[in-house]
Amino acid sequence: MISENAGDKQTLLARGRLKEAKQWFAHRGWEVLPRNKRGWSILKWGADHAYLASAANPERSVRRWCRRWAPWLTDAKLNQIVADAETSNRRWSHDQCAITLEITVRDRQALRFRFIGANDDPDYKERDAAKKAKNAAANRRYRAKRSSGRKRGRPKLEVPAWKVAGYNSKRTYQRHKANGTLAAQGGTKNARCDISKNRTHHGIKVPLPTQPSSDLAGTDFSRFGITAIHVISNNRVVRHWPAG
Repeated sequence: MISENAGDKQTLLARGRLKEAKQWFAHRGWEVLPRNKRGWSILKWGADHAYLASAANPERSVRRWCRRWAPWLTDAKLNQIVADAETSNRRWSHDQCAITLEITVRDRQALRFRFIGANDDPDYKERDAAKKAKNAAANRRYRAKRSSGRKRGRPKLEVPAWKVAGYNSKRTYQRHKANGTLAAQGGTKNARCDISKNRTHHGIKVPLPTQPSSDLAGTDFSRFGITAIHVISNNRVVRHWPAG
């Protein structure tokens, strides 16, 4: 026994397929179905779906659909189609509908069918690829609409003000800021140890004095066991005692 929800789903599906079939007929330029084997197959397909499309009066729905698309049917033929529709299992898949109507993947995508499949894509490769491309395009539009304009990835960390000012801790920075000594502390950086010790890491060197800061003339060096003193700069004697 078919549940009420399942019956409603079948009814909506059948109505959707009949609507898309009407659109397909218009696309092909058909005002009525062709009077050949293909037209007869489509007629039986339509009768099954017309039967499902009207739960209140399925027989009237079948007769109305058949008269619309096959007006040449005799009463005997029409009665036979109605009887066949009553005993038919009416189990049509999307692709089975497309095989009967001869609808390809390209036709399906061009007309944007939802309830009818395709007769040339049994593995669903083309339809899956088209669906992925459609979803990717939708995601790009979604991201573009909500983009902030920033570059992708994690944003750069903002450097705290106390680090920018050159302080080693936030507490020290706040104390100097409260005391009004922030500008003096944060305006210059501490001198490097290699500069203060006269190293040449940065190419900065304080030249040695070329003259001694005190005069040793008149000093008796012999009292200290010293015979002479020479001051040398760059392998050159710049001063010596005793003079002479």
